[in-house]
Amino acid sequence: MRRFLSALWAKLSNRPLALCDSGDVDGITSAALFLRKYPNGVVVLAAPSEVNRSWWIKRLSWTFVADLPCPGKVLIRADHHRTNKPCAKVEFYDPEAPCSALMAMKALDLENDPIANSLVKVAIETDTANITSEEAEKLDLAVRFASYPEKIFIVRNLAVNGLQALGNYRIGRLIERGYRAKKLMLEIADKIPIRDIINIYSPIDLGISYRQLTIELQHRGAKMVNILLRLNRRTFRYYCGADKDSPYDCTQVATKLGGGGHKYASGAQYKSPFFNPGKGVEAFVNTLKAYLSVNKLEVLELAKDSVRIITY
Repeated sequence: MRRFLSALWAKLSNRPLALCDSGDVDGITSAALFLRKYPNGVVVLAAPSEVNRSWWIKRLSWTFVADLPCPGKVLIRADHHRTNKPCAKVEFYDPEAPCSALMAMKALDLENDPIANSLVKVAIETDTANITSEEAEKLDLAVRFASYPEKIFIVRNLAVNGLQALGNYRIGRLIERGYRAKKLMLEIADKIPIRDIINIYSPIDLGISYRQLTIELQHRGAKMVNILLRLNRRTFRYYCGADKDSPYDCTQVATKLGGGGHKYASGAQYKSPFFNPGKGVEAFVNTLKAYLSVNKLEVLELAKDSVRIITY
């Protein structure tokens, strides 16, 4: 309701309206670039799955959309996902671009803006899973665990102050929270045996970034990491990461589960049948079996203090 009212207010007050991905630094940076270009604009953040199923997102006309599937009525869109089909009047779309924020900077004519360039630099680091700067790590940790109002706060501060916003006390608290979650993620990663393909099921949310866990396991030697997180009784979230030197294609699994993304990083969110929540895990297992051409699949089930192996 908060997002719908923000969008409605933008329409009633004739303000530029943007829709950007809520899930990562790339989407948050794209949103900040929009507000840098249009300080009186209004930003709405959403996940790709929400764009596909939300009636009001599809009904509204958007000034700018970035890092998301095209909802339909869009003036300008900036994106780099192969699975997101162009539909805007003006497309800044390049599937070879390292991040959507780079395309957003071009779309918004901010290429000569030093603050915009510094923001895009960290977006490239985070979206290519090659974080080398302290600024990129801090912003990534702040965004991963932020609530919706906290993400909007980050967007607005980045738009005005660029990376100096990381020195803001409130954002600093978010970064500290992110470091605590990263510590827990590393402890869990230590319990997971490294193999070429690692399949994981987490029946409860352990308070970590599961995308961060896929990246960590890849850094330790895994060629493909598939993680299924149960969000509630019926809703499941799939994360996939694949090494760029491997033959694996995450989109081949994610699209079968209703999602999308990149060859080496994709995801999906889906629901199991109302009266049979166990079908959510079954869909994950069967999709992987079909993709990997195997009859049996080994899945590691995560708990906070242990990992157990289940063969399907």
